[in-house]
Amino acid sequence: MQELVKIAENVISEARRGGADEVDVLVNNFTNTRLKIRLGKVEELRQSNPKALGIRVFKNKRKALTYTSDLRPESISKMVQKALEIVRVSSTDEYNGLPEKHLFGKVQADLKLYDPEIAQIPTERKIKMATELEDLGLKQDPLITNSGGSFWNDSYGQSILINSQGFSGVQEFSSCSLSLQLVAEKDGVKQTDYWWSGQRAFNRLDSIESIAKTAAARTIRKIGARKPTTQSVPVVYDPQTGADLLAILASVVLGSAIYRKNSFLVDKLYQPIAIEELNIIDDATLPGGIDSRYFDDEGLPARRNIVIENGILKTYLCDCYSARKLKCTPTGSARRGTSTDPSPSTSNFFLPAGKYSPEEIIGSISNGLYLTDLNWVGINYVTGDYSRGAEGIWIENGKLAYPVQEFTVAGNVLEMLKSISMIGNDLEFRGSINSPTFKIDRMMVSGQ
Repeated sequence: MQELVKIAENVISEARRGGADEVDVLVNNFTNTRLKIRLGKVEELRQSNPKALGIRVFKNKRKALTYTSDLRPESISKMVQKALEIVRVSSTDEYNGLPEKHLFGKVQADLKLYDPEIAQIPTERKIKMATELEDLGLKQDPLITNSGGSFWNDSYGQSILINSQGFSGVQEFSSCSLSLQLVAEKDGVKQTDYWWSGQRAFNRLDSIESIAKTAAARTIRKIGARKPTTQSVPVVYDPQTGADLLAILASVVLGSAIYRKNSFLVDKLYQPIAIEELNIIDDATLPGGIDSRYFDDEGLPARRNIVIENGILKTYLCDCYSARKLKCTPTGSARRGTSTDPSPSTSNFFLPAGKYSPEEIIGSISNGLYLTDLNWVGINYVTGDYSRGAEGIWIENGKLAYPVQEFTVAGNVLEMLKSISMIGNDLEFRGSINSPTFKIDRMMVSGQ
């Protein structure tokens, strides 16, 4: 790690000697493993250890970005010279430049983002876990006839950010996941579904028994699915489809979407956009969070941002560039790769748990839809008009009655946010965007 830090420091020195006003360097060094087991055999096993270095150079409000995966001194020197050449002919942009010095910082608490055990897991054990997962899944029910495969993925390593303003930071990250896709068949009709578990630490993964049972149950419950009739009904989003809807919201609260006018939240800051009971949090300081960090990719300390509070839009999520364009404060939300510029992004984006159990929410509906899967996308990010292909379970008299598929759900996201009437108590942090179950009072379901 210290060798990579030294390389980054030398890059900055060379760029400054070449006339750059400001410089930052990002170095990523991760080891990645991907494993697929299907029908008891290894179909895929890949391991890589990519190292990459990216440099941003600023001169007279001009900017250049170059990168390399060849960390030999002569290659790095060529990359720096190329950046210095590009910056001389780049367009001037008054919003270019590194963050102001007073903005730099790091979270001091232990966010539990790195588990050294992941690097020590032998390949044989990974194969054994994935094989056992698939085997358990296939044994869950006689209707389970095939497997789409079980998967193991892991990643661990460091990200280093150093700039000419005096910021220097190293972050260690790890993650691992297990997933299983199954196929069920009855009367010649096949259905497929999956389940997974992903965490920063190996010992926080769900058991293979739990993953197998859930994957099988989600697959079996699709058997006998029919097409619903077209009607306007209450719709219950489960945690997975709820996270899908939140992902749309996550994309339109970004400063880049706002200044490009590609968001239905333009000019909505400090205005009510949802029911009073609705809050949305973006928290990059969540211990063990899949998208937590100590500082963002510009060197600003990670933070907890309240995006919506009591139904009111409180902030846009901004990197320094979008904050300057919008004349607001950056929110520590910059993300970048070694080959890309920083841009605003969410971290752990979630709807906090409410007070109702999923059973209470379903029980409140005499005729409606429990939404379990969304596929093709039809979203107008400017107007908020929303249409999705979907699957789910029909609700009759407060009970889950029968599976449905081959239909669409449609509405307008802003209207949907104002039509949420019940929020569930079943929030789990399974990914970077998380939601409990919630109920929207009325949406159009288009089937037959």
